[in-house]
Amino acid sequence: MKIPKTVKFTSVIIGLSLAGCSIQNTLSLGVDDPCASLKGIVADYPSGFEAYRGSSNSFSSVTVYNAKEQIIRGHCEVWSWANNDSAYVCSGNTPNDEVATTRYDTAVNWMGQCLGDSWSSTEGERTRDGMNAGMVTRFSAAEAGKPNVSVHKVAFRGDSAVYVYVGTPSRLAEF
Repeated sequence: MKIPKTVKFTSVIIGLSLAGCSIQNTLSLGVDDPCASLKGIVADYPSGFEAYRGSSNSFSSVTVYNAKEQIIRGHCEVWSWANNDSAYVCSGNTPNDEVATTRYDTAVNWMGQCLGDSWSSTEGERTRDGMNAGMVTRFSAAEAGKPNVSVHKVAFRGDSAVYVYVGTPSRLAEF
């Protein structure tokens, strides 16, 4: 019997929510088929994620939109800088590094399965102000014009979070 990817991802999200051990750290799906949503988001990259932009808040150097379609309910945004430089980002804080590691490993495995064999991945350390600040796995496609897709486990000054970034490869040093 083959288990659909949606069922696998749903069970992962439920498991990760329970692993958080507190209400503020629960996550839930915001879409029926997260893999199809991710592929749609990647496909909309050339337009700056125009189809996914909801209400906005403008700041001096970036406009942040609530994402119309949220893979993780309540945790996704579209960031837009100048020159059609945009990113689709989902993030979630974690109560501790153990939960962050579990969420990160699960997200990396799921992301690799969803994106498929035409994408390669590399894992490395994140640094911030010259200090280790967690791990990142970056997925890239051989096909030109595709965005960087990455999963980050951020551990800095006692805080832990995991986030997914879909955006310009030119920001690899930042994301």
